[in-house]
Amino acid sequence: MTSFKKLFLSASALLMTASLHAQLEATQLFMKGNSITGVGAFLHVGFPVSKGDEISGEIGFDYFSPNTHHIVFAPFLVGYRHTFDGSGAGWYAEPVAGYAVGGTDIVKTDANGNTIYNSEGVAEDEKTGGPIVGLGFGYIIPNPRYPINFGLRYEHIFVSGDPSPNMLAFRISWSVLTGRRLSAQ
Repeated sequence: MTSFKKLFLSASALLMTASLHAQLEATQLFMKGNSITGVGAFLHVGFPVSKGDEISGEIGFDYFSPNTHHIVFAPFLVGYRHTFDGSGAGWYAEPVAGYAVGGTDIVKTDANGNTIYNSEGVAEDEKTGGPIVGLGFGYIIPNPRYPINFGLRYEHIFVSGDPSPNMLAFRISWSVLTGRRLSAQ
């Protein structure tokens, strides 16, 4: 069997057992004593480890535009979703951890509010990426045709030497593949 066929069969087997969520979210960012509302989109995939629990992976994009500045985060997360009734739907909790790549055009300042310059004389931008941890809670409607997920998640990005962002997100997603798993119950 060729390596392409093995890869195709492995990917097909994973997708048959996985759940996939296409997500949108409204996010509140707390950074440097400021609060900013932004938007995000995520692709969440879950691999069942029992009837009601799954190991999850997620990639996403968050965008904030306070005043004339811009802040962007792209988190890469792994987690463990546990549904409290053991069905794979209903109320759940999901701790997550990973790494967030980020960027901003907000200029770094010292304790006195003066702009910090690098060795080339160019103003430095604040760092926004780093290790990330979070905890989410939510509810998946236990309907095989419309397994919609409503969730609330808190995340903290650990940024060395710069203010660490905290995010609180309200998430809504439609579970692309969960319906098949729910209808098999």
